[in-house]
Amino acid sequence: MINNSRWIRLAFCVALATTGCNRSRASNERASATAAPTTAAATATHGQTAARVARIIFVGKERPCNCTKARLEAGWAALEAALGTPPKVPVERLKVDAQPDKVAPYRRQKPAMALPALYFVDANGSVVDLLQGDVTRDQIVATLAR
Repeated sequence: MINNSRWIRLAFCVALATTGCNRSRASNERASATAAPTTAAATATHGQTAARVARIIFVGKERPCNCTKARLEAGWAALEAALGTPPKVPVERLKVDAQPDKVAPYRRQKPAMALPALYFVDANGSVVDLLQGDVTRDQIVATLAR
């Protein structure tokens, strides 16, 4: 007999595995609906944000389907564009299918339903915010500016 927490985990894994191609855009539409600050405003507040967001965890997949692979590449490019070179905030790349134990602490705090999942983490390891799916540079800049 499987208890409720195992059913929930099983359902989450099935949902995560099947949403690669048929993901919902609702979370990204909500994020896009909020006003994104200009780059100058985001840069001006970056010093305050740096204390809040200590690192970013970029969760992808080692063996993605073609549409997920394209979204992962676009998400990584958006992250690089938002952070600049060298990156203003350290970034760690994890693979949900190859490193589930490393992804689990972040998923427990804020479950992601689409890839890529960008977890914005503070110095204590707590997830401050999460962006997922079709992530844009402006969304990342706006998240860092909060």
